[in-house]
Amino acid sequence: MTKKHFEIIANDLNTRAIKVISTESSYEEKWFGLFTLEQLVIDFVNSFNKLNINFDDSKFIQSCGVSKLKRELEREQATKIASGVFN
Repeated sequence: MTKKHFEIIANDLNTRAIKVISTESSYEEKWFGLFTLEQLVIDFVNSFNKLNINFDDSKFIQSCGVSKLKRELEREQATKIASGVFN
């Protein structure tokens, strides 16, 4: 696989993560959706490392953006809890 393939897959995972965040689902449903995608990203990283010696784990993870969106969701929820607003 080439850099172009990895970029396409990362973009697809990022698009899916944005769709998860954009739903009218509960915090728990969004969190679980992002957690599942995050685990998939890790599985891809492990596989892609075997396929291409030049594969850049951190760049792929960052390009996917799943972990970042999950952290933002967790921060929003923590802020709601701290201010007494529950979702």
